[in-house]
Amino acid sequence: MNIRAKNKRLEGILQLSILQYLRVKGYQAGKTKTTGIKYGKIYHIDPYLFLGFPDITVFMPEIIFIEVKSPTGVLNPNQKLFQSYCKKAGIKYIVAKKMEDVMDVV
Repeated sequence: MNIRAKNKRLEGILQLSILQYLRVKGYQAGKTKTTGIKYGKIYHIDPYLFLGFPDITVFMPEIIFIEVKSPTGVLNPNQKLFQSYCKKAGIKYIVAKKMEDVMDVV
């Protein structure tokens, strides 16, 4: 397994753990699917897609966005831009590399 695949696997495991934790706490939380559409072998990106949208959305009653990263993962430019939108709007945005990153806020 190459490093990128391993990191994606780690992110997926952490994402599921975070979602389970949030639901046990009684919050409405779910994954965000922000990929384009695949027609046959061709992948199309929706021009109105919000690039950089975080992996998890939480309602508790305020909205919190959570971007899940592997221990060595970093935000890409689109994710940094979305994070800046949240900061300007006063919306919580968590970069979670471990469960404690979420548990410290939620």
